[in-house]
Amino acid sequence: MYETTGGERSIEELEAAVLGALDLYFEAQLREVTESPRRMGPAVEAYEEARRQLVEAEEELEGLRRATAELKADTVDAVVRGSEASELEEEISELQEEVGELTQAEKTAQRRKENAEEAIRRAELDFKGDLGQVADEVAALALSKGEEIDDFKARLEQRFAEGRTAVLGAAV
Repeated sequence: MYETTGGERSIEELEAAVLGALDLYFEAQLREVTESPRRMGPAVEAYEEARRQLVEAEEELEGLRRATAELKADTVDAVVRGSEASELEEEISELQEEVGELTQAEKTAQRRKENAEEAIRRAELDFKGDLGQVADEVAALALSKGEEIDDFKARLEQRFAEGRTAVLGAAV
């Protein structure tokens, strides 16, 4: 089960080798979980992409709405400051232009959101109502991988405990 290289290796080299092997193990487990939706079919990927686009569009809309509210507050501030009429006209004109740009950006983001929602509906139809089942299967795989890791961790802890006992026994 164990191979020797014929030479003595330092504890640091052995620790690095163990940690490197653990990194590879966790990468393989993570890869299996992240690739599982793709194995379910292209509709899962389409659904996930549509969900990502929906979240992005909603976040953009929220940001645009905040910016619009700030601009409206700036407009009120400009009026309240009571600058000269020509200055006030210029400030309001600039603010109106910015509001117009924000409104256009909000319409574009709203269309992207609607497109993403439609893509989600189409993906759900592709699954004929089984999308929840597929999501459950992906979650079950992730849970089983977590359990495999916990079992591996328990075996690893047992090995370390045995090694510690052996080292302490040799010291006595």
